[in-house]
Amino acid sequence: MPNVDLEHRRNEFFQNVWNHAEDPFQIQFDDRRPLTRDENTFIEETGKLVHSTLDDHELGKKLFRLVNGSAEKLGLLLQVCGLTRNKIISDLKAAAISAKPRVVFPSSYASLAGNQDAWTLAGPYMAIRLRRVLGSLPIELLHDAAEALNQATWPGFIRQERAKRSGHEAEYRLATLLVSSGIPFQPEEKADNPICPDVQIYNVSFDVVVPSVDAPQVCFKATVHTANIGQYGESKDYLEIMEAHQVLNEKFPKEERPLLMALIDGIGFSSNRAGLDGVLSVADEFCQYRTIWKSIVVCSAMTGIPLLIELPRAIIEQRQDFLERFNFLKSVVARENGHQAKLRIPAGEGAVLLDRPPS
Repeated sequence: MPNVDLEHRRNEFFQNVWNHAEDPFQIQFDDRRPLTRDENTFIEETGKLVHSTLDDHELGKKLFRLVNGSAEKLGLLLQVCGLTRNKIISDLKAAAISAKPRVVFPSSYASLAGNQDAWTLAGPYMAIRLRRVLGSLPIELLHDAAEALNQATWPGFIRQERAKRSGHEAEYRLATLLVSSGIPFQPEEKADNPICPDVQIYNVSFDVVVPSVDAPQVCFKATVHTANIGQYGESKDYLEIMEAHQVLNEKFPKEERPLLMALIDGIGFSSNRAGLDGVLSVADEFCQYRTIWKSIVVCSAMTGIPLLIELPRAIIEQRQDFLERFNFLKSVVARENGHQAKLRIPAGEGAVLLDRPPS
């Protein structure tokens, strides 16, 4: 393992930890648009049905006709019930297998909206849950309460998509920074589709490899946690970075070994330190969203692609050891000097300065 000052790295991590609550990427999930007039009316109509004396099966049939095959309408009902697009599918698949006659249940909520056979199970399921929510509100308040429900239930409804996209946001930000700076990497698709498969080096996955899998010089592992990662998260993060470290050591001669760099961030690491310490102690270098400019320094130095970085003077002084380690002080300018450049590529607290777009 690299000879690192773990306490120094840990202090750097927490000095620069990502404030996800103020990040535009995260905020977009919480900003729910207001209901349209038609959507508000639809919730009111649903509420009136829920307040009727129909039993769950009959109410389910009425809901099917009201949804009328619209995935958008069904999605809105799932949302105000506090459900998600996937939960209704996972909850009812087991019931579908044992149903008499057996029901072939769709794999997507969008297909469920117009599937009358599957609705024999979904209808009563939705009826029960809608009674708990809309049935607890007086009919005369449904119009005014609909928008409050819309805003209150949106973060829960979108949490699966948030988790999925957040899990790949780090490698996406890294890939877009690299492509904007003209540094080649694989998989190139990461800059457009961050959920694309990772690349493999001797059967070990890496999120991004610079410049290529055939001639790797910098191998990235990215992990970001905005909530308590728990014991599983600790073990997973440490084991993955250790596996990457070992394969690079074993499969490459010392003078040709790629550098292992971690993009690691998030307040979730504060709850349990073992995962954080594991990554910080094993990776050759690490960066965070605020210090993602460090990835450019490392990649530029390792590939020999000349790049100019702009940083606040205080950061240059603070990170002098790092910059000297990669012989990069001559390629850094202080922001206060007002260096002229045609292009400034944001890189956390720094920027990459270019005279022309990368080819």
